[in-house]
Amino acid sequence: MSCALLMVQAALFTPPAKAWGAQGHRVAGTLAERHLSPAAQKAVAGILGSESMASVSTWADRMRSDPSPFWQTRAGPFHYVSPSASGRYQPRNAPPGGDAYTALADFADAVRDDSLSLDERRLALRFSIHIVQDLHQPLHAGVRNDRGGNDFKVSFGGNDSNLHRVWDSGLLSAAKRSDREWIAHLDRTFSEAEHDAWQEPDPLVWIHESAELSRSIYPDSKVLARRYVERHRDTVERRLAQAGVRSAVWLNALFDHNSQHPYDVAPTATRWERLKQFLKKIIQ
Repeated sequence: MSCALLMVQAALFTPPAKAWGAQGHRVAGTLAERHLSPAAQKAVAGILGSESMASVSTWADRMRSDPSPFWQTRAGPFHYVSPSASGRYQPRNAPPGGDAYTALADFADAVRDDSLSLDERRLALRFSIHIVQDLHQPLHAGVRNDRGGNDFKVSFGGNDSNLHRVWDSGLLSAAKRSDREWIAHLDRTFSEAEHDAWQEPDPLVWIHESAELSRSIYPDSKVLARRYVERHRDTVERRLAQAGVRSAVWLNALFDHNSQHPYDVAPTATRWERLKQFLKKIIQ
């Protein structure tokens, strides 16, 4: 298993807005709990205790206001990746401080490392669940040079906004559903056969899907009318449901000791030792 170096400052990489917003993450977290294998259920409960996956799904965004150097200068790039203009993502081209893909690989190692403290493993698991969900929001793997749509200004619902914020929360809010109503709607919309077709634990696949989808969501007009919401409703709902199901798929693979994770980052013992030192430092 491999680890990317997390100790290098990433202050030059401005993070995008929160993916899916709090409601989207909570909904995906609730869906994920339904799809955990018995082994993953036991392992997750052993690390998170009484915390629900809906609650921990929003944790990495809530911590952005924490003044510690980790949250203010290092953790931002762990929420997204930056494929090339062609849509191709190469882990070896990740920034020195890491990105969502390399951080997810690092945290996978940390979650399963019994030599780490429970607090360290809990941090890694909370952040991992959040990253899996982030990677299903298309603009967290956007191919344009506009900070994942943050620099693409639009008007939505009569208010100034940007395309990233619209996809994080605006399109979900437009449906005016509670968390419970969203979950019921997604249950009605997507079948078990579709859930079975989404059993893909490889983050590179999710990234490629999001990168391709990001090409088709830029509007011709900066004023987003109702027809924009209607045109992209299916994509939003499918990616939200996939974020939930695949959070479980990734965890099921993580806690199946016979499973090999498909991470393509060169492993080094030195990086792994630095990650463990890093985790010990940031939870003090």
